[in-house]
Amino acid sequence: MGVAGVLSGLLLTACSASSGTLHVSGTGAPKADQASASATAQPAADGVQQIVIDTLDDGHFKPDVVFAKPGTLRVTITNPSVLPQDFEVPSLDVHSETIFAGKSTTVTFDVTAGVYTFDCHFQEHEGMTGQLIIS
Repeated sequence: MGVAGVLSGLLLTACSASSGTLHVSGTGAPKADQASASATAQPAADGVQQIVIDTLDDGHFKPDVVFAKPGTLRVTITNPSVLPQDFEVPSLDVHSETIFAGKSTTVTFDVTAGVYTFDCHFQEHEGMTGQLIIS
């Protein structure tokens, strides 16, 4: 099997992983074993707000609610999960590359005041979403 076949298999595995229940992290009622986590972006040495978000095997982001101020936001997404993940903010046309197990990627984009949903494209149907709250 070639590299393309392996990658296709991994992506299909990520999309079909199912716990049998929907958990909409950041927007749904928290579950006892999957508490919602929030964090506030902090300014880096260059003045850009930054935050690190982990993707987790149980179908959610940590943190899944991010508070920031209007301006430039740098998000580093880490993947300690065994499944390929990604990060997107569809309403802002922000899309990361696919993040494979043990890797990370960073996206930088501008935000204005508002509430924006982010998700993992591969596991969005599982409820892997969160919120950026910009004020």
